Amino acid sequence: MKRVLVTGANGFVGSNLCRWFRERGWEVDALVRESSDLRFLDGLDVRLVKGDLRYAERIELPAGTSCIVHAASLVSDTANDEDCARNIADMTRSFVRRIRESGTPLRRFVYISTALTLGFDGRAISEDRPGRSAAFVPYVRHKIRTECELRDEHALRGFPVVILRPGDVLGPNDRVTSARLLAGCEKGLPLIVGRGRWRFAYCYVGNLCQAAELALVTEGIEGRAYTVTNGVLPMWRDLFEAFQRGVGKRQRIYVPVFAVRLAAAVSGLAQALLPRFEPTVNRYRVRRVTSETTYDISRTIEELGYRPDDDHVRQFAEVVAWYLKEKCHGRMA
Repeated sequence: MKRVLVTGANGFVGSNLCRWFRERGWEVDALVRESSDLRFLDGLDVRLVKGDLRYAERIELPAGTSCIVHAASLVSDTANDEDCARNIADMTRSFVRRIRESGTPLRRFVYISTALTLGFDGRAISEDRPGRSAAFVPYVRHKIRTECELRDEHALRGFPVVILRPGDVLGPNDRVTSARLLAGCEKGLPLIVGRGRWRFAYCYVGNLCQAAELALVTEGIEGRAYTVTNGVLPMWRDLFEAFQRGVGKRQRIYVPVFAVRLAAAVSGLAQALLPRFEPTVNRYRVRRVTSETTYDISRTIEELGYRPDDDHVRQFAEVVAWYLKEKCHGRMA
């Protein structure tokens, strides 16, 4: 039977990966911290492996581990450089060292990165045609750094890494982006800026899971990186209106772009004066929702056999249904 170790298994992407692999007959080892909230793994037949990647030298890797999907990561566009270094690059480097020193007969290591390493604000972005750099965001900067180190490991030591670069990942169990957007909808916040007609690099979490499995089983792709999004991309307006309808709201006033940019500038000033201030809007987020960002996924389709599920209407509805269920059980603040 096929077997995989998933890091960050209790999180949004990790828990979806665990469910995906179990439903397709894989045995799953789920790496989680001792104190992790495990509710997203409820009902899943997975083996829990307790360990903290910040102290990777203490992790006991299961005997016979040959496939790993490394999904554990800090995910934030507001986190500072120190936190991103520690919880992205440093812990990945330590984990790779632990794998190497343990003598684990690794066949494939799939690293979940981000399409933002290629930039944003452009169409059909690829390595050959990058978009506007997002390296000013510490999260992106340390994802770039980690990709480079993993590719060096492959070039120098034959480390069998394959990098996946998903776009804007949404789906059930997304406590970071989807839950906050839906909470904003319930409060009546006007999320649609301008007319919201810019397409964005939407990646349904199920599509990312499909790509992860393909990256584990496709031969001869070590050292390569693949961008993962839906094939047919929605507009920001499609997403926000679906979320608003899902919680019984409707946006009647469309916020002008200049007004949101002004709000972002004020928030930036407040953050500079008050370091503990956490803005809900910043210049980067405004740029994202007021520009078109799409990525070229042709290599992912051709080399991995990736076939994205493009029913974003159903997918958005699934996110809303998950959120309402979580709220019903008192699990949403």
